[in-house]
Amino acid sequence: MVDIRHKPQPIDLEFMQYLGESGIPFGIIFTKADKLKPKAIDRQVEGYCQELLKFWEELPPYFVTSSSKKIGQEEVLDFIGNTNEEIEQLKSQ
Repeated sequence: MVDIRHKPQPIDLEFMQYLGESGIPFGIIFTKADKLKPKAIDRQVEGYCQELLKFWEELPPYFVTSSSKKIGQEEVLDFIGNTNEEIEQLKSQ
């Protein structure tokens, strides 16, 4: 979870790198989308993605959310559910 209002932080990038190298599935959840206007949200997400593409060939899934406005909740829950199903399938093979 990262605050959409901020640029990528080194600690977040390092953690994502660790997850990727360890084969741990993850997604980025941009929080506090209600604090920005739609064009600012797009700019922030694009900037974050451009920073990640300096180190990654492919972006992890990402979600724009706001707890106060209930934005993105279903998408995040679907991602978690699908990821859990995939892990369970791999375990049973």
